[in-house]
Amino acid sequence: MQWHIKTFKELTRDDLWEIYNARTSTFVVEQKRPYQEVDKLDKKSLHIWADEDGTLLAYARIFYGHDHTSFGRVLTTKEARGKGIGKQLVQKILDVIDQHFDNNPTIEIDAQEDKVAFYEKFGFHPVGGVYTFHQTPHIKMILNQ
Repeated sequence: MQWHIKTFKELTRDDLWEIYNARTSTFVVEQKRPYQEVDKLDKKSLHIWADEDGTLLAYARIFYGHDHTSFGRVLTTKEARGKGIGKQLVQKILDVIDQHFDNNPTIEIDAQEDKVAFYEKFGFHPVGGVYTFHQTPHIKMILNQ
């Protein structure tokens, strides 16, 4: 398994296709949520993913918020689930934020409601109540570094 970290401009056409294919398969098709999955944040994000033999296994994007750092579109492909790759991905995200996004000590994410316990294992805590984002219940979560 190999990890990649690239800006939007550094992504190759093949990288971009693998990323958009995995995101659409996960968030639109599998989760049955019709929404504009590709957005303007992609151009401003740092993209991180793991692949094996050219097949994407896990992905996320990291970006600056108003007064915080954030990440999203966190996924592990069906084939890679249950192998601990999601935990590796979040740890990698936190390491990259620590190395490249040090001017914003607070990390704020919009977590799907059913993933709250997963993010709590990394020190995130919920803030506020449940809200709907892209037709799915989410909770804002914060990690103060």
